[in-house]
Amino acid sequence: MGEKSEYAPRATAYYYPRVVEALICAIWFRPSIPAGKARRLGFIERLFGRRRIRVLTRPGFLFGCDQTDWLQRNLLCNRIHEQEVTDRLEVSLLADDIFFDIGANTGYFSCLALSCGVLGVTAFEPDPDTCNVMDGQRRLNGWDDATLSIVPMGLSDESGHQQLIRGSDSGESGFGDWPHREAVGKIEVEVITLDEYCRQVGRYPSVMKIDVEGWEYQVLCGATAVLENPVLRLVVFEAACDADGVITDQRLPAVLGAAGFRVSHLPRPSGLVKPTENYLAVRDSS
Repeated sequence: MGEKSEYAPRATAYYYPRVVEALICAIWFRPSIPAGKARRLGFIERLFGRRRIRVLTRPGFLFGCDQTDWLQRNLLCNRIHEQEVTDRLEVSLLADDIFFDIGANTGYFSCLALSCGVLGVTAFEPDPDTCNVMDGQRRLNGWDDATLSIVPMGLSDESGHQQLIRGSDSGESGFGDWPHREAVGKIEVEVITLDEYCRQVGRYPSVMKIDVEGWEYQVLCGATAVLENPVLRLVVFEAACDADGVITDQRLPAVLGAAGFRVSHLPRPSGLVKPTENYLAVRDSS
C-alpha cells in the first residue's frame, strides 16, 4: 500500500519549535508571497531535520504544512485555500450538518467544516500516506476520530479495487487520466460507491465537497440514492471547464439536475477562469 509517510503523526519530533516556525513564516512564507517552489531551509533542516510547519489558517484552525507540497505551501503563504469555496462553506454550514469531504487530501476542508461547528465530518481519501497526514491535522486540533471520521477508500461507480495514480503534489493524485497530473507512481486501493458506504454505516451527508481530479462522474454515478435523499442540500465540486467557465463534461450537471439540483459556477475572487473551476449544486426547493 505504499511507503510510510516521513511525517508520521505519531512521531515525537513532528513539528519545529514554535519560535523556529515563526522565523520560517516571517522570512519565507509571508502573506501574499507567491507560493512558488519549495524553499531551501538548509541550516534549519540540518539542525532539526525536515518537519512540518504549523500555521493558524484564516478560518481559525491549525494546519501542519509540508512546505514541499504546493497546496500546503500556499497555506503557509496565504493562510487560506480556495477562498471562494472557503467563504461559501463558512456561510452555508450549520450546526446539525454532516459534511462529506470526498477527495479530502490532507484535510483542509474537513478541518474547515469542523471549525464551523458541524455535527460531524466524513473524509474520503484513498492514499494511506495522505490519510496519516490528515490524522495529524485531526490530532493537532484536538478533534476525536468520531467527529472526523477518515475513510481510507476512494469513491467510484462500483465497489472493488482501483489503481490510484499518485501525483507529484498530493492534491493531484487520483483515478483515471487527468491532464494536469504529473504521475510519480501507482498503488492499488479499495474503492466503494457512496450509496453502498452510506447504506453500510447509516450516515448520509447534508453537504458534500467533491474534488477528485476528473473522477467526478464516476463518484456521482455511485451516489444515486445519496443525491436523491432530501437531506442533501448542497454539493460543492470541482470540474474541468472551457475558457468561459462552462463545465466540459455535461454529464455532471445532467446527473445533478436529474436529482433536483441547480448548478452554477462559483467564481474565484480574482475573476480568472482556470482549466478547473468550482461549482455549486443547490437543491431546487421550487
